[in-house]
Amino acid sequence: MDRQGHRIGIFGGCFDPIHIGHLIIAEAARQQFLLQKVIFVPAGRPPHRDMPVVSASHRFAMTLLAVRDNPFFDVSDSEIKREGVSYTFDTLMFFKKQSSDDFYIIVGWDTFSILPSWYRVEDIVKEASFIVAPRISEKNKDSSFPFSVRYQMLDIPRIEISSTIIRNRIRANKSVRYLVPDEVLGYIQKEHLYV
Repeated sequence: MDRQGHRIGIFGGCFDPIHIGHLIIAEAARQQFLLQKVIFVPAGRPPHRDMPVVSASHRFAMTLLAVRDNPFFDVSDSEIKREGVSYTFDTLMFFKKQSSDDFYIIVGWDTFSILPSWYRVEDIVKEASFIVAPRISEKNKDSSFPFSVRYQMLDIPRIEISSTIIRNRIRANKSVRYLVPDEVLGYIQKEHLYV
């Protein structure tokens, strides 16, 4: 079967833990941009953030649980297995070597706004388009980059759930029900994560 021309979303992040906001963004991107698949890619060593709180194996397991009931979602351990910092350029090249699909990188506005600081960004923007999820911080919107980039904003309500908020609520013994999928919450409780 010739898979050329399929539209594939790449959704990277720490997913520490994955939450409802991530899933809403991924499903909206899939529908709005007619993506055949959205691949979640938990980061090994993120370049712009502190190291994740829990191990890669826990974050990968939670992401698998979160997406397993959606046939259009997949999870890749490519960044977790790769040595060194998890650069988007390397991840994109990994997927492009496997197929001639059209790739769309799904990011939040906060991450998109620092695009010029990304490793080999001028190569990334030649190879992929961006789907950008709005955030409250987008009010100070400036997308004038010193290079050309193809991007479109997602048409969804601003979702201000964050993994930090969830971790803080768990530490404070507050409910995170409805902020994370039930199976993810069960995993967090079983493994005593973020306490």
